[in-house]
Amino acid sequence: MSPIGDIPEGQARELLPVFKEHGQEAAVALYREVKELRGERKVTAADLAGARKVLPQRLAGPEQVRHVLAVAAAEGRVPRLAPPAPQPPAQGPGTGPAADEDEGVGKDQADEGAEAIATLERAVAQQEQIYDAVPPSVLAAALLYDSGRAEHLRHRLRQLASRTAYRTRDPRTDSGNH
Repeated sequence: MSPIGDIPEGQARELLPVFKEHGQEAAVALYREVKELRGERKVTAADLAGARKVLPQRLAGPEQVRHVLAVAAAEGRVPRLAPPAPQPPAQGPGTGPAADEDEGVGKDQADEGAEAIATLERAVAQQEQIYDAVPPSVLAAALLYDSGRAEHLRHRLRQLASRTAYRTRDPRTDSGNH
């Protein structure tokens, strides 16, 4: 990966499958395109993993990486690469990012918040994959094959979805409801 320079091990791990499948030029193109799409935001291994997942199995060439990622980001298929949402204008004194800094929100907290957003984006992507992987025909076929096991797995899916919904309730509005 020498054209990229030194990168963390996690990022290298995400680029390795692209390197092996499509070659060094494609891996470098993937990294550079992700970096460009992220703009001022730091590139993470999760960014590269999301980008890698939208690549087709066969690339016409490294130049195709740019087009594929740009389209996927525009369509929201790689939310971590989409441009950041525009910030609403401040409502007046005591609001907005400057007020946050005055109230003690520093770089560490901002980094923690950015990582939290990345975690939520990964979770949403996983939920979308689960939703796509379980069309009604899958449950019907599973019930015919082994109804007991199918019911158990259906119950676990619903239970985990319910737990996820509970964990993602809005603490600002649900603080008194336990």
